[in-house]
Amino acid sequence: MYHIMFKKSLIYPIIFAAVLIGGVSTYLSYRPVGDMDIRSKITASLGPAGEYIIELGDDGFYPQEITIRRGDVVSFVATRDGYFWPASNFHPIHTIYPEFDPKEPIEPSGKWNFRFNKIGEWGYHDHLAPYFTGKIIVTETDSSISISRDANCKDKQNSKECWQEQLISILYTEGVGATFDLLGKLYKQETKFPISCHSLAHNIGIAAYKLYLDDKDSVLAPKAAYCANGFYHGFMEGLLTATRNLKEAKEFCARVDEKLTSRAPDAALQCYHGIGHGAMDLVLIDGLVTNNERSLIAPALEFCEKASEDAKQLYRCTSGVFNGLANFYTRKEFGLTVRKDDPFWICHEQPEKYKESCYGNMNSAIFWLADRDFSKSARFVENLIEDKYAIPAIQYLAGSATITLAKSNPEGAVRACRALQLRLYLPCIRGFSHGFLEHGTPGFEYKDALDFCRSKSMLIQERETCFTYVLSNLNGWYSKNKAKEICNAIEKKYKQYCN
Repeated sequence: MYHIMFKKSLIYPIIFAAVLIGGVSTYLSYRPVGDMDIRSKITASLGPAGEYIIELGDDGFYPQEITIRRGDVVSFVATRDGYFWPASNFHPIHTIYPEFDPKEPIEPSGKWNFRFNKIGEWGYHDHLAPYFTGKIIVTETDSSISISRDANCKDKQNSKECWQEQLISILYTEGVGATFDLLGKLYKQETKFPISCHSLAHNIGIAAYKLYLDDKDSVLAPKAAYCANGFYHGFMEGLLTATRNLKEAKEFCARVDEKLTSRAPDAALQCYHGIGHGAMDLVLIDGLVTNNERSLIAPALEFCEKASEDAKQLYRCTSGVFNGLANFYTRKEFGLTVRKDDPFWICHEQPEKYKESCYGNMNSAIFWLADRDFSKSARFVENLIEDKYAIPAIQYLAGSATITLAKSNPEGAVRACRALQLRLYLPCIRGFSHGFLEHGTPGFEYKDALDFCRSKSMLIQERETCFTYVLSNLNGWYSKNKAKEICNAIEKKYKQYCN
């Protein structure tokens, strides 16, 4: 049996600025004295070949941020229990400064050194507890630099980080609702924003844990369901890695169900997907790191069993676990390598109650393995013999490919479905339809989905499959009144598909 150990005391992290952008404490080789706030910004003394120590404690990195010169070395250590992993933004892919990443967890008593040779403001986080964040400012001289905070991110080298900084700033000043109002505007205005929307919503969720500490209802907002519910995935990851408290996690999901189900029907179950993500993080933080998939997911799946009270909750929780494993494959973490001959091998050996969740949530791994080519990645699904697993797998895959394929080229997406085995042809259409409901324009996802259904190239059966799926599932995405309003406005010949 595998068990996740829980500490008796809770950890209440303090998040001092934008998640993954900067703002929690860092520790230099000296401590501030007198009345200086230990969490204030510090401009480090810039000696030749300087070396600075950043310490991760129970309340984050210490102090808030440091300014160093190009070529200086920063050493990362930890005083809190458990493994740690300092790395460049963004969580979880570390692409802003990819060299700034040890590529693996650091032991509690270990140390990792990195020499900063790039000038800029480098936000970072603990990959295993991403609500802990910090910033290192690297300059050519002693003078400090800053990144513009204006509203236009189009010309920024790292527009995603600029968007995230804007969103987190609004989160801490105006709350969750206003944050997602801005997210909706950015989605419509910035052509590259949609592909980042889910991950940005995820990171907003992590950052929102600070608001939750002050007011538990402050993070309950129907608009937080935008962009495939990334907010609650990230929030639950943050809550669990901070508290290790399963009871509190379940109580929060119940609160989401009570307060939001009438307006955001799927939010509570999405909360359980986030528990699955958090369960994987706890395995890593507790040092159960292994390059063996079986040993890695077993304690997380057991955690889901303890968390879930019915089959739906268990399915969503385990989906978070297998989604986490797929992400490890794509990021090449923990020595894990997806098998090119059979990327679904781990799913084959799962008990029946986990199999569908596993096959579906390997979608990101096979998409990555096929260089983000939907048709090539679909070949792996066609190799699955049993329809009960192949059909959900192709629907998950098509859903995840909606932004990269169907949004820009709906006719190409339909043609790709037609090229599949007959058993997967119409499920593929349903998958893209679902993808628009998940990843469509915030607040108007149904319009994007219905526009896809109206694609001129669609055959009668394809169009009916699409309309049937979208209209019969409206109650899973919108309030009853909103679903009724949408159905009342639909073409008469398709009204029959409304519930």
